[in-house]
Amino acid sequence: MKNQARFFVTIFLVFGFLFNNLPSAKACGPFTVDPLFSFTKHGSYPLESFIDGKVGVVPNSYGRISLFVFYRQLNKLPFSAEEQKQVDEAIKRRIGIHWSDSDPAQPVNPANQTGDAPDALAKWKNARNKVVPKSVEISTEKSVPEYYFYYENCLKDSFDTAAETLEKRIAEFGINENTKEWVKSQDAVFSNCDSGGTMPEKPNANFPEWLIKDRQYQTAAALFYASQLPEARNDFQQIANDNNSVWNKTAKYVVARTYIRQASFIEISKSSDESDEKKAQNEQKFAEKAELLQKAEIQLRSILNDNSMSDFYVSAQNLLNIVKYRSNPLERQRELAKILSASSENLNIFNDLTDYIWLLDKPENDARQIGPEIDQKEAEAAGKKYNYDYKLKLRDLPQNVRENDLSDWLYTYQAADGFAHALDKWQETQSPHWFVAAISHAEQNSPQISELLDQAAKIPRNSAGFTTARYHQIRLLLDSGKRGEAKKLLDEILNTNFQNYPISTQNKFFAQKMILAENPAEFIKYAQRKAATFVWSDDANEEGDDLKDNEELSPWKNRTMFDEDATAFLNEKMPLSLLREAALSPQLPEHLKKFLVEDVWTRAILLKNEKIEREFTPLMSRYAKDFSPLFSKYAAAANPADREAAALLVILYYPVIQPYVPVGFGRENSPPISIDSIRGNWWCAESENSNDDSSYDHYKFDYPKIYPNFLTPEQTADAVREQIQIQKSGNSATFLARRAVEFATRNPNHRQTPEILHLAVRSTRYGCTDDDTEKFSKEAFTILHKHYPKSDWTSKTPYWFK
Repeated sequence: MKNQARFFVTIFLVFGFLFNNLPSAKACGPFTVDPLFSFTKHGSYPLESFIDGKVGVVPNSYGRISLFVFYRQLNKLPFSAEEQKQVDEAIKRRIGIHWSDSDPAQPVNPANQTGDAPDALAKWKNARNKVVPKSVEISTEKSVPEYYFYYENCLKDSFDTAAETLEKRIAEFGINENTKEWVKSQDAVFSNCDSGGTMPEKPNANFPEWLIKDRQYQTAAALFYASQLPEARNDFQQIANDNNSVWNKTAKYVVARTYIRQASFIEISKSSDESDEKKAQNEQKFAEKAELLQKAEIQLRSILNDNSMSDFYVSAQNLLNIVKYRSNPLERQRELAKILSASSENLNIFNDLTDYIWLLDKPENDARQIGPEIDQKEAEAAGKKYNYDYKLKLRDLPQNVRENDLSDWLYTYQAADGFAHALDKWQETQSPHWFVAAISHAEQNSPQISELLDQAAKIPRNSAGFTTARYHQIRLLLDSGKRGEAKKLLDEILNTNFQNYPISTQNKFFAQKMILAENPAEFIKYAQRKAATFVWSDDANEEGDDLKDNEELSPWKNRTMFDEDATAFLNEKMPLSLLREAALSPQLPEHLKKFLVEDVWTRAILLKNEKIEREFTPLMSRYAKDFSPLFSKYAAAANPADREAAALLVILYYPVIQPYVPVGFGRENSPPISIDSIRGNWWCAESENSNDDSSYDHYKFDYPKIYPNFLTPEQTADAVREQIQIQKSGNSATFLARRAVEFATRNPNHRQTPEILHLAVRSTRYGCTDDDTEKFSKEAFTILHKHYPKSDWTSKTPYWFK
């Protein structure tokens, strides 16, 4: 009988979570995949190690579940093995799911999720086939038309327990017309998992009593699945009052579920500029919702006070938590913060943590409504450009949501204005978690910076906050120009069990060590980093991709690459002479040497450095083997005109070529002759001093604030001069079209002139353009059509481009 009760309890429990488990919204493609060198959204992979204590450097941008893990570790509150599993699942759900912030509800146990529908339904279908061999289609998702989304209506445990119940019926009564009727009715129940289901037929008077009682319950269940909640509640109440029904106790429990579900469907608008009529409607809806939740609470407390209902105590308490979550969220937030900060094992930590994080989301979402307006007014008053990328601020949060230590710390650690409060709390409590929050927000001119640096030096290596504190200590020393002190601390990190740190953290320290490089060789050594994971352009939560199914890119899993800070220095600060030296470095693996060789050769073309251009021609054939066919012609050129034509054709035919070292693997996942559909062809002559001074080239990378300082004044002057010359040459489309026009003017009778002109016009369609592009595109087009009207290349060039 207990198994029968569990079956129907599960069916209705899973329905309490409307708006739960919504899939991430995906933007339209095309999508690209890039290496991620350090996590910014959540703890480092593998998450199991992160939760177990190997947290590494924890940035302010981490999500609150990952920060909760850090808080526990800072306060010496490790997780049990079971807690680790549940916290791991909570992080993964948070990464891969967009949670609704309209009226979130407590999630079911992770084991109850449907997952892959065929696997979830297999057990039920196998049991069902013993009675009714003919298969039936079941959809587990239900649509909510007025809100334009689907939610998972029938979860895995519903089908598992249905199978178990049917097996028991078969064992008790055999396979006969009665068990076939039971299956028929259950099919009707599951038909309501999606929209447009049917109700079970009314029981026949000739049915045995057990089947009649089951049919009554199945009918109520189908009404519940169909969201006919008052009707379902009426049926459940009748069953609850029937002491002769095996389902009367279960029905008492599910009556409370109907109140909660009905409250879930009451949508209250949140617009700040509503009419009086709309406000009155919202007040009425709020009252209706509150009344339903109050009735659910009364029902659940009566169950918890009834000794005969002990089998339902745990489920009833979970539902009561949902009611408190919805009816008094602030009180529930405080309660959960206390539970989650306790040292005792919490076997419900997945649900508690997910609820708690959702309760913290709501004030942040409200802050994001009011905060940008305040920021914009402050920027205007200060005569500054407004930054639309809002960062959470304590200023925009109500004080009452931060009245417990855990919530206060989580908000403060993330908040852009968190330093002052974190410093005050550390000075008040001397707690390690508040110290780490303070130093992570500190800047070189912050108050008490010396005190913070002194304290950072005292943190023991076995402390959970050691790595984060040491990273920020080195950062602050670098910002203050104390490179010697920073180098000493950094060398201690790199020379003491450094390989035990997560890759994400190793890369952060490598970035600091690169800044301290004393020569190009040392720079090249620490500029190389492995990816912590790979992310798609629509992966805002850094869920990551292991590239198992990507034959082109899978080799890069174990290769070193350059991150944006390294490429910014290479591309903007190093003169051609040092780039040449770097390209020839024995420390470079061949896959990175290829990038440097391409960079140097192309840059030599732009800068008209014929000596380096010719020196690197054989290296291009050696390291950039994809370019070999055209480079062999280039290398064999008998005169300057042939050599210039061959050089232009190499660049025009290979849009992957650019005078910049790419971040990550560049365009290694596309053929070198293919035109990229999203204009990732050739190069854009962006610079640190361009109008968009917050970004690096067309990928919009942030510039590092500090660079290595090993360059001599002469080398720095050379780099500046070369950058000016590259800027003047224009973006790739303009440069290539202009050089093609110049070549055609000097060499009108060269056999490859029409081909060069055609390809130059093509480059103005797919390359990076500027204000002069149209002029040279039209000029190349005009020369081609005027002087070579019968050429095949002319017929292939019907337009010129802006």
